[in-house]
Amino acid sequence: MTQHVHLTGLQRRIVDVFRQRAQAGLAPPTYRELCENFGWRSTGTARDHLKALIRKEVIESGSGRARGAHIRTERLVGTVTLPLVGRIVAGRPVVCDELVDEEIAVPSFLVPAGDGFLLRVSGDSMEGAGIFEGDLVVVREAGERRPGEIVAATVSGETTLKRLERRGRAWILAPENPRYRSIEINTEDVKIHGVVIAVLRALHGSSSVGHRRSGAMGKSK
Repeated sequence: MTQHVHLTGLQRRIVDVFRQRAQAGLAPPTYRELCENFGWRSTGTARDHLKALIRKEVIESGSGRARGAHIRTERLVGTVTLPLVGRIVAGRPVVCDELVDEEIAVPSFLVPAGDGFLLRVSGDSMEGAGIFEGDLVVVREAGERRPGEIVAATVSGETTLKRLERRGRAWILAPENPRYRSIEINTEDVKIHGVVIAVLRALHGSSSVGHRRSGAMGKSK
């Protein structure tokens, strides 16, 4: 049985660099190339991150050289740790220590390539999209938002999940429950934080992913 490996978001991005170069038929990155990629000033920083991945047996050692290192693909299944955000505050970084309730291991194939976080759903306005009270949603922080995607947004200080739609020249946050009204986006009181890319749910009586409930989470009403 393959052992699960827990990677941080940064470690996952480093592994992605190795994977993308391998898929393109290129040699693994050097320490200097990793520094250029991630904005690090010292090759020692790149070396330290690779040592951590080698200890987790995700990267195979290259005899002290980054260029000779390579991915151990059989170790890339498993989980990645994402922060469970207790609340979202408009105008502030989403993933900061005071907003994070805990960190939860999520299946790696559900995790976005960019920065991501988890929200627990409160409310029933997205039931038509298969998102229910108590679900955890995986949110991709970065990237372009397109009509039809479900987004996490702060509207007048309250966090909500809605489907992003374009109606004429207006952008709309639309519910998936006829009991709720759509919200026209006003840049002064609405901030979109990211796109929902996956839903995690435990059946009643099962051990829940991120079972502990928080106070104010991603309300969908």
